Amino acid sequence: MSQQPSIKDVAAKAQVSIATVSRVLNHKGGFSKITFDKVHKAMADLGYQPNRLAQALKSDSIKMIALSVPFVWHPFYAEFAYYVEAELQNRGYGMLLSNNQSDPASEKKFLQMAQENKVDGIIGITYNDIDPYLSTNIPFISIDRFFDTSTTPTVATITSDNYHGGEIAANELIRRGAKKIAFVGTYANYPNGSLNRKKGFLKIAKEQNIPYQVFECSETDPEAPLLLDKVINHLDNIDGIFTVNDETAYQLLFKLQNYSVKIPEELQLIGYDGFQMMPSIAPSLSSIVQPVKEIARLAVDNLIKLILHSREVDNIVVPIAFRAAQTTKNIQQNKLI
Repeated sequence: MSQQPSIKDVAAKAQVSIATVSRVLNHKGGFSKITFDKVHKAMADLGYQPNRLAQALKSDSIKMIALSVPFVWHPFYAEFAYYVEAELQNRGYGMLLSNNQSDPASEKKFLQMAQENKVDGIIGITYNDIDPYLSTNIPFISIDRFFDTSTTPTVATITSDNYHGGEIAANELIRRGAKKIAFVGTYANYPNGSLNRKKGFLKIAKEQNIPYQVFECSETDPEAPLLLDKVINHLDNIDGIFTVNDETAYQLLFKLQNYSVKIPEELQLIGYDGFQMMPSIAPSLSSIVQPVKEIARLAVDNLIKLILHSREVDNIVVPIAFRAAQTTKNIQQNKLI
């Protein structure tokens, strides 16, 4: 069996000192971008893998980040996890992934394990009661969910501009001819940015004097599985719908296959998230698009700021955009009707 390459081999191939390789591996500074690239190229050519345990013993950092998402199969969460891991690899960090399935016990167990193994920080998309697990000094970046920073100063939130997204959805339905609009969705029982989607949507409806309906309930409500059936029962009075997320929109489209409703001629539909079921296929759902790659970059960037500088970072609101697809009329089509 061939011997595994050592840090000495990396230094020789990159034509730098062992101390320089060590500084690059441990992000200690004192080297140029050219040197950084030479060392990483040498590592790749040799197949060298740093010993994370040894690094941790030397620097009090294991160079590992924990990521917790509700469902790893969900397109938005999967895409987010992909970009987070890519960003972390670029910074020399590894990633532990938890697919907690929105189960509070599973998520708490993962967070407790992450703390006991002293990961450097945590990124989470969570709608469970995890506040007791955030009272430590481990930095935490929350996506969309807000926490009390007076008791958890090492927590920062990154969220898309949910309120404006609701405004855009209402405006886009109205300018495409919708006269009777509705908001549809379930909500988590903890404060989060997605609650503002409905608020922005209703603001525009009221300002423009457009009749509207709201179909919503808690995710834990026993009636939640029947929510979309209630919407379908009221379709005679609806010609435009904004759903709290793309998943809900696709579920509604699936149910509507059993009904003689023409989309978008009779009913227009806008979701929120902007994920694509398959990257090679043009999306069929009109949606308010969250820039998932940028959100991932900001999450990693700000988490590392908390890790390296032990200081607070500001909450961040990321701009969104409307993506027109097959579930809304185009403007020319609306003018002809």
